[in-house]
Amino acid sequence: MIIDVHVHIRSEQMLARALRQAEQLDMILCLNSINLIGSSSPNLPSQEFITRCNDQTAAVAAAHPERVIPMWYLNPAHGRFAVAELARRVKNHRGPQGVKLWTAVKANDPRADAVFAMCADYRLPVLQHTWLEVTGNLPGETDPFDMRAAALRHPGVTFFWGHASGDVEYTVKLAPGLPNIYLDIGGCEATNGYTEMLVKYVGANHIVQGSDGTGRSFISQLAKVYAADISAEEKERILYKNAQAAFAQQSHSHTLFA
Repeated sequence: MIIDVHVHIRSEQMLARALRQAEQLDMILCLNSINLIGSSSPNLPSQEFITRCNDQTAAVAAAHPERVIPMWYLNPAHGRFAVAELARRVKNHRGPQGVKLWTAVKANDPRADAVFAMCADYRLPVLQHTWLEVTGNLPGETDPFDMRAAALRHPGVTFFWGHASGDVEYTVKLAPGLPNIYLDIGGCEATNGYTEMLVKYVGANHIVQGSDGTGRSFISQLAKVYAADISAEEKERILYKNAQAAFAQQSHSHTLFA
């Protein structure tokens, strides 16, 4: 089994191919839509846009319950609407699920507190896009310093630290000592030595497989684990055991992992 914690809906064709490959690889896709098929993704999505994105995710999850875990997309700047949207989605879905946050609000922004409180209550893992641009991040884009601060402020929330920040050298300094984080290694190139570095300094118990598909191929991203100079047990933890443990805290997780 493989659990890919970071997969996007980008087009009908790419989604169909991803589902076929997931079947071949015995892979579960933690799927979210941060854009509507046929349109780009705004950095500050509206309430209407968020609703339609989650409708897309819900439809795919309902059609493929054996292969898809929905990750509900939210904009914490929406305040009460974000909380109500999450509550509605959680109520209507039977099975493991989580939350996806992108660039609208940084992870350590107080506006995200209400969403994180609900995630802690429902045991919903949060996939938080985390990045570090040489030329500077977007205004609401979470960087690794923000991510560490958020994990410390919200110890009851399990975070999938998106992309391992995209800069492993920063991540291995900022992620150690955080029991509630898993580093998602999706996106970027399959650079030799990076997975080994994360295992050495953060530990295989805190790393999860991600691809950032369907913008990246599953095979290129799986190479980060399969080709890494780490033990077979460490590879298993990264490929599925850690993510399985994160979702297993939910009361309905048995519907997929039984």
